[in-house]
Order: sequence, then structure tokens, then C-alpha cells
Amino acid sequence: MKLGLSAVALVVMLTLTGCDAKDTKASGDPDSAGAALDKLAIEKGLIPDGRSLAFEGRFEAQSELGTDKFCAVSNGGSDYRVGFLSVYGPESKCEAKGSAQQEGDTIRIKLEGKDACSFTASYDGIILRFPGNVPEGCANYCSKNASMSGTRYYFVEPGADAAKRTLGRELDRLCA
Repeated sequence: MKLGLSAVALVVMLTLTGCDAKDTKASGDPDSAGAALDKLAIEKGLIPDGRSLAFEGRFEAQSELGTDKFCAVSNGGSDYRVGFLSVYGPESKCEAKGSAQQEGDTIRIKLEGKDACSFTASYDGIILRFPGNVPEGCANYCSKNASMSGTRYYFVEPGADAAKRTLGRELDRLCA
């Protein structure tokens, strides 16, 4: 197996970090080896910092059935206007607008316009994940045989302008 120079450097860095973390743990430091490794990976830009995740922007996920979309525009602070489209073929979809509040990697979403639908999604700075089960009222935002449960969206473009360009099917602009 051939490894590039950067891959070799990453393996060496992770190995050395693991050694340092073991020494730290043995000395009684409350930080775990995993926390030390996460901290180093955040410092090196390998993973996003969960305390300061950029959420405003456009998200997408593509499949053979179509392109799922999600967008978020900041209302200031941790409050957002959101919209999403989850497709299951040419005639089947879930589509809605609403609001969201971000607390680190937790996103509380509340859809507006039909029955009550609110749930907590997770966001790691790259992928927004809807929970595997959403409340019954959420089904009213979906056509027959479609569900928003377990959908995921990848962060593809930051900023309000990108979010405001996100198009829906029945809803012209999801975050306008």
C-alpha cells in the first residue's frame, strides 16, 4: 500500500499524540486521550470545532432520486430561518420552511405552516442529520410514501446569499 507524504505525516502525528495522551492520563490529568486527540485535530483544521460551527449557508445531498436541499439564514445570534426539500422521485417529497436555534452541534428545528413539527437535529460542521424518528405532525409536510426521518444534508456553501438561492419545488426559494 502506498501512502502519500501527508498521510504518513498524519499517521506519525496521531501515533505521537496517542503516546503523549497516555503519558498525560497516567499523570492524573483529567483530559482523556480522545479529548487530547480531538483538540489537536481541531487545531490542525482536520475536524471542525463543535463550539463554533458555522451553520448559515446551503446544504445538499444527492442520490439517484434527486437532490435534497437545506438552507439556513441567520436572524442574529443563534436563531435562523430554515427551509428544506427532501426528494424521493419526481412526485414524492418533503418540503417546508421554519425556524431553528443552534446550540453548538445541536439544531432545534420547528417547521411552520401545517401541523406542529419540531425536532432536534445534529450538526458536526459538515453533515446536518435529522433524527431517525420525527413527530407524527411532520408527515403533513411530506407527500405519500415520503418521510424526512433520517435525512442528512452536507454543508456545501457558507453564507446568507448561498442559502437564499436555494430552490424548492412548491416553495420557490426555501430561505428567501
